[in-house]
This record gives sequence, C-alpha cells and structure tokens, in this order.
Amino acid sequence: DSLKKYIKELTETTAVRERMQSELKIAHDIQMGIVPKIFPPFPDRREFDIHAMLEPAKEVGGDFYDFFFMDNERLFFVVGDVSDKGVPAAILMAVTTTMIKAIAKGAAAPDEILDKVNKEIAHDNDSCMFITVFCGILNIKTGEVLYSNGGHLPPLVIRSGVGAEFLKGDTGIAVGASEEAVYKCHKILLGPSDIICMYTDGFTEAANKEEELFGDERLKEKICAVSQSRSGKLF
Repeated sequence: DSLKKYIKELTETTAVRERMQSELKIAHDIQMGIVPKIFPPFPDRREFDIHAMLEPAKEVGGDFYDFFFMDNERLFFVVGDVSDKGVPAAILMAVTTTMIKAIAKGAAAPDEILDKVNKEIAHDNDSCMFITVFCGILNIKTGEVLYSNGGHLPPLVIRSGVGAEFLKGDTGIAVGASEEAVYKCHKILLGPSDIICMYTDGFTEAANKEEELFGDERLKEKICAVSQSRSGKLF
C-alpha cells in the first residue's frame, strides 16, 4: 500500500513538474518574441550597424533590449534589467518594454521617457521591484547620441584608433524605485566606426570555477579586441 501511494504521488508530482516546464518553455518563447532578433534589422539603412542578444539566466528573466526608429533620422535604443529573476521579472520586463515603446513615440528626449515610465511603474509599486534602464536616441545623420541613465551600468564607448572607456556621467535612480526620481539628459558624438556597447550585470558578474567575476576590465579588454579584429566574437 505504501509503495502504491508513493508511485501515485510521484506520478502526480512528475505531471505537475512537466506542466510547469511546458508553461515556462512557452513563457520563454513569448519573452524572446518581445525583443528584436532579426539582424540586420534595417538592411536598407547603411549609416550604422546594430546587433543584440539576450540569454536569460533561467527559463525567463528580467533583462531586455529594444530599438526602433522614432522618425526617419532618430533611432531609439534601450537596455534594461529588472531587479528580480524568473517569472515576476519577466512580467515586469514585458510591461516595461511595452510602456517604453508607447511613451518613446511621443517623446523628444530620453530623460523625458524615463521620467514618464518611472512615474507609471513607481505608482502603487507594491512588489517594490525596480528596473535599471539605459536608453538613448541616435541621430544617424549627425552621430549625436542623447542618452539618459536610470541606475544602469554605464556603457562602453569604443573610439576608432583611441580605445574604450566607460561612459561618464550620472547613473541616476532605477526606474520604479521612487516617483520623485529625476533623470538627466546627456550627449555624446559618435564618429565613423565608433561603437557604443551596452550590457547588463549578467555579463560582468558571470563567474568561473574559481568564483572570479568576469568584471569591468575584462569586458573592456574583450570589447577592444573585438573592435580591432572585427571578428564579431567575444570569446
């Protein structure tokens, strides 16, 4: 009788686990469908190149990226990271990306976008989750980039013939942390062959068998090597 009871419970538990795994697989596919995955995304635009990738730490996660044209000359781009992991982070990620796209289409500057998104998410934020966000607007004719940072890791800027350096400036407050948060707009100018590289902490905090973090300096070295070789591979 005990054996029959154990087999029955095991069968039920296995069925529940398989159903959860199936649902997580569907959730993963839905999340991957939110971010752009076809590259080059604008084959007729020769003024710039862009590439991105997303690999969640679990089946689903809170990291995201997006980019789209605001008009014929301005390309909006964003990278973000939700504070939590798993399904809750994936849900907030989907809400945030949808909200950013809707607000960006009627905005003039990246700080204005972050301000409006922050007020929407911070209002009645019972879960106390937040999102680090870096977003910018590239003028593809002039190379001017307007950007604003909501608590995200500073991107790397690789200047042709000069090397790489982390983008300086105020990192700001994470989106959703406070309705009173104030975001600033900064500006840089990209020249021919210059690169801006954005990432999340899943990259720099990746650890090897010795528990050594990948780190900022190693990221900088690898990106410099890629920009020099144009191999397109980090490892």
